[in-house]
Amino acid sequence: MKSKVNMGFLPKAVRAIELIERFEVAGLLHFSTGKTREMFEIPDKPELLLIYATDRISIFDIVLNALIKSKGHVLTASTIFWLNQFNFGAGDHLMAYGSGIDEFLPKDLRGDSDLQKRCLVVEKAMVLPIEAIVRGNLTGSGLNDYKATGMVCGHELPPGLHDGSKLPEVLFTPSTKAEAGEKDRNIEFDEMVEHIGGDFGLATKVREEAIKIFSLANEIANKKGIVIADTKFEFGMVTNKSNNTVKLALIDEILTPDSSRFWPFQDEYTSAPESFDKQGVREWGKSVGIKKNPTIVPPEEVLDIATKKYRDIIQRLSGMPLESFWQTEMKIDLAA
Repeated sequence: MKSKVNMGFLPKAVRAIELIERFEVAGLLHFSTGKTREMFEIPDKPELLLIYATDRISIFDIVLNALIKSKGHVLTASTIFWLNQFNFGAGDHLMAYGSGIDEFLPKDLRGDSDLQKRCLVVEKAMVLPIEAIVRGNLTGSGLNDYKATGMVCGHELPPGLHDGSKLPEVLFTPSTKAEAGEKDRNIEFDEMVEHIGGDFGLATKVREEAIKIFSLANEIANKKGIVIADTKFEFGMVTNKSNNTVKLALIDEILTPDSSRFWPFQDEYTSAPESFDKQGVREWGKSVGIKKNPTIVPPEEVLDIATKKYRDIIQRLSGMPLESFWQTEMKIDLAA
């Protein structure tokens, strides 16, 4: 993972300066800042990272000047929920979560239930420079491409599809991975191969794993009355220090309401339905022209609705309130 500790791309109100100072005083080393996460090195475990999920919200590759209450809690719980559902063929880089992170923390940070709700301990990975996007329904940037060309990332689609249409088959539609201040760009598979260094076999493995995980997750979600319309995965290469071998691994957030669109289950849609994710924030952003005015602060009602939707989707999928998930699945003592 490449370090990019410059936080200049973040609005001042959502920068994590105090968090970083607290962690560094305790003995961790700040490694990098992402749109929604802060990452720290563990000095006596240089092969590992501590990932802290903030409440920051980003749309259209813009980090908004606002926070969504408990969003980081939901992102971490969602990732844990999915990792516990089935074994991914590619494996993942997760080492510890919930109360289990204390084993890796400096003494002054142990026993903090908020950190246990937000943080993951993971193996460091060389991140592949693409977003592995999978689509089961046509919407978002895929819909825009379809309207312009009749295709999505080189996949020719039948005429007459609309926002929400179920695709003839699950599609792998990769994109570039935007750096701070840049925008993702949808690409075809051949260009993806170039982006990851010309390794056709690796690119094929990523495509196969992404489609398989998406399909299995949708089977689980459908039984809970949810359709996963699309999602974004990230993959990286993790080195096994004991035998110096390298493996492909699923990394970062997995099937969260930040990286996915969750819809109420229907066999067919006449239009994209109201969803359990950040789509409402995207719609607000479109209505105010956020791309031209990225400093606009979302109204409280938009943030409150997003908070409810984030908590709602993890409850629908897990079958329990978030607080119960923390206690039963992440072994967190809420009285701490």
